[in-house]
Amino acid sequence: MAEEALTHLRGRFEPDEPFTYEQAKQVLRTHDVEQLLADDLLETLLLRGYLYKVDGNLRITD
Repeated sequence: MAEEALTHLRGRFEPDEPFTYEQAKQVLRTHDVEQLLADDLLETLLLRGYLYKVDGNLRITD
């Protein structure tokens, strides 16, 4: 599911484009991901290095 979530985020945001947690969760919700699961998926993507934080925003790793 984390890979699917990453695919959805990559479809909306460019690697050099910062976005907020709320924007990321909104993208996942439009793909029928529940709120609590969206939080877990974002945390998983951060821990695995697919996403990273910069000044409180998220970015997709190249």
